[in-house]
Amino acid sequence: MNKAILKQVIKEFHEFKFPLIYPRDIEIPLNSKKIIAISGPRRSGKTFLLFFQIKKLIAQKVPKEEILYINFDDPRLLPFNAKDMEDLLESYFELYPYLKNKINFAFFDEIQNVKNWEISIRRIYDSQNFRIFVTGSSSKFLSKEISTSLRGRAINYELLPFSFNEILTARGIKIESDTFYSKTRFIIKKLLSQYLSEGGFPEVVLEENEEIKIRILKEYIETMFFRDLVERFNVKNGHVLREMVKYLISNISSLFSLNSFWKWIKQTYPVGKKTLINYTSFLEEIGLFFLVRKFSFSLKEQMQTPRKVYILDNGLPSVYGFKFSQNTGKIMENSVFLKLKHKQLKDPLMEIFYWQDYNHNEVDFVVKKGKEIKQLIQVCYDIENFKTKEREIKSLVKASKNLKCNDLLVITWDFESEQKIPTSPSGQKTKKIKFIPLWKYLSEK
Repeated sequence: MNKAILKQVIKEFHEFKFPLIYPRDIEIPLNSKKIIAISGPRRSGKTFLLFFQIKKLIAQKVPKEEILYINFDDPRLLPFNAKDMEDLLESYFELYPYLKNKINFAFFDEIQNVKNWEISIRRIYDSQNFRIFVTGSSSKFLSKEISTSLRGRAINYELLPFSFNEILTARGIKIESDTFYSKTRFIIKKLLSQYLSEGGFPEVVLEENEEIKIRILKEYIETMFFRDLVERFNVKNGHVLREMVKYLISNISSLFSLNSFWKWIKQTYPVGKKTLINYTSFLEEIGLFFLVRKFSFSLKEQMQTPRKVYILDNGLPSVYGFKFSQNTGKIMENSVFLKLKHKQLKDPLMEIFYWQDYNHNEVDFVVKKGKEIKQLIQVCYDIENFKTKEREIKSLVKASKNLKCNDLLVITWDFESEQKIPTSPSGQKTKKIKFIPLWKYLSEK
């Protein structure tokens, strides 16, 4: 690799003026002795998260020269391999020889573009010259691979598209104790409608043109997911994969039976069930879909029962013509899942399940931490309909007894209340259930 180009790239960053950066609801340690790895889908904001960490260092009076930032998406650096990394470090210390005996900060963006990147990163780590931060797109930089490749040297943080809270922050809305009673609540509700239909990818959130939003999302599906998926996993039957993605998108917040899908798809495409199992696994690994298991005290039952499907971003279904207005309840439930997923990424002990008994009474979310069931959540658009309310509450109360959990929550479109529900013929025994509108739930820190 030409050292003149490397020095140019290094120096350009030290003269770089940061764009407007929106803070994310994720805490990244700046002085950990571990390698900090940040994974997530393309365009979820990993680069800007690195910029945010660098700005924090500069605010702490760390000279910019002590910070090495390289984006391996830069075409001037391609192709790049482990040996080129040696040239990079030599170029850096030739520019700043007085930094050789100091601990500096290295930020390597889209590290998966470096061939045998793990070898070079381990070597830099062992030199103890740098605090190291790396990012990679989840289609090529899986968290399990980070653990294997870096062998206990790294801590991985996963970044998703904007949560609704992060959208409010980006729009300059700060939630105070009285916000829900002010005129700001109308702005929050409007932004919620946009979030439910357009999702949380930063580029889409900040784009004003509606047609361009759809074009961006379509490009994301094509490049981030299909192309990366086919290349990474050497997928032979792209048509079947596309059909599977469409099928899962049309069934978000619903139970997914691989066997039923196989019986349907094999009428058109001669494909084996094992292939479909692999494709499902690939879609989970890159983080496009999340498949949530049924809660059971039996691990065997958890493994054998159908799982519920959720998608990474609310906007992606619009690429296939699925409208928020036609699937309000499903999109609401997907949004609650994404809120829970953001919480789970901060709390490794947290687990998310659904619950269903043999009479098909169902609770949308079971939140478990360690051995304890912490919360049961139902999501219901029209809870003021008597029959709907009766059905949802009946399932919640049954699950509460079965799982010994009394934190019961129903997330509605706009209904708010706290009610005691009789659970015995005499009415002396009751369960307290809280009803909260979606916009409030998603806005809560």
